[in-house]
Amino acid sequence: MALRPRQTNILNPKPTEQPAQSTDQNGILTITDAQQSQTTAPVAPPYQYSSDKDLTGSCRITNSTNGDPAGLFSNPFMCEKLVPASSVKQNTGAIAAAVVFALLFAATAGLLFFVWWRNRRIGGAPVPPTYPLKESPNNEISSLNHQLSIERRRVTDLQAALLSQSSGQPGGWSSSHPKDDRTVKRAFASLFQEIRDLAGNYYVSTSTGQVKISAANITGELKEVLDECVSGWEGMLESQKGRVMLVRIIVGELLRRSWVDHEFLGRKTGHAVTVLEREVVRGTNREHAHLWRVQTFLRVLAGMGEEARNSGIQTVADKVYDLLAPFRPRATSSAGASSAGRTFLHNVVKRTAELYYDLANQNAYYELSPYFSVTREHAGEDEGAVFEYASCEDVEQRWEVGTDQQGREWCAAEGRVVRGFVFPGVVKYGDGRGGGWEEGRIVVFKAQVLV
Repeated sequence: MALRPRQTNILNPKPTEQPAQSTDQNGILTITDAQQSQTTAPVAPPYQYSSDKDLTGSCRITNSTNGDPAGLFSNPFMCEKLVPASSVKQNTGAIAAAVVFALLFAATAGLLFFVWWRNRRIGGAPVPPTYPLKESPNNEISSLNHQLSIERRRVTDLQAALLSQSSGQPGGWSSSHPKDDRTVKRAFASLFQEIRDLAGNYYVSTSTGQVKISAANITGELKEVLDECVSGWEGMLESQKGRVMLVRIIVGELLRRSWVDHEFLGRKTGHAVTVLEREVVRGTNREHAHLWRVQTFLRVLAGMGEEARNSGIQTVADKVYDLLAPFRPRATSSAGASSAGRTFLHNVVKRTAELYYDLANQNAYYELSPYFSVTREHAGEDEGAVFEYASCEDVEQRWEVGTDQQGREWCAAEGRVVRGFVFPGVVKYGDGRGGGWEEGRIVVFKAQVLV
């Protein structure tokens, strides 16, 4: 509230003589300049705490700085009306109430803004309850599959970007000299011949030494291999020739799986490379995928010592040897032959691993699969692989073969159903110099099949 000037109690000094005085319309007392030189004594009432402690807003003004009374009240001044302190104290509660009200209003406004922002953030949907809802297993599985697909897409996009970036860098491809197709074909043909020698020389014995094998002896992974590679294998157990052919089929398929699953690098390293390769191939083209293979193998092989390589080879050889246990001769006189057979098998696996290391660094991709070239057609309820002479070769050679006028090789078994795969075929993608990926595949070695 505004304070009016106090006009009644003006502090006036008591001069020795009456000076000339004047009063303006505001009640301000003024002393003329002619009387300023006269000696005056300060007449301001002394401060009394007992009488003034309940007053506030008063101002006691004096311009006498050096204790000289000559200059006392030389300038006009005005003293405001004194206000009792008790009246000021009575307003403290109102001020506190106003502050508390303001704080409550601000908190309420902030809470309302937060609720509005959150409802807008979640699309206006009601806030779910805090207690967990019991979801059905199907909903949980669907949610997990959705999250997994999102993460896979993110990984695939990242890998594709990295591969695309690395493909433009110089030196991304291997510096190995490109392999000639005929050299690769001879290498696989040599492996095929060694497997045939292994089955014929070390898994054949006299009728007295050979244990009778039945379908009940074939279980686990061995049974799964035979079911996948050949139909009617149970009947082949009845003859010595059929059992030798089954050994060849088993060895060829196990070596193919070790090649595809990178088991020659070791169990843990091979599994990791297989998982990464599966994701890379799914998310990019064949050129970038093989560029990743080349760069990966160059680094992995550079960090592998001779001991690590031999360990991977020995692991694969032991696995093949154990699965062939039902076909090994059990005669006591064949103990030395069994040891020699195991050594021969180890050498076959070692030569396969060396070829695997060599082709992994090539700027062309070599695929091993018995199903690469055959077309699938329905024969009743079963699916059968169809013989194609351009990519299949009959092991038993029961059908007439020849060359037509256009120079194309043909076989009388063309179009017949393939009964089984004895050894995988080899297909090449790329020209070996980092290009030619759009030109299709080249059959380097035909799949060895039973028609």
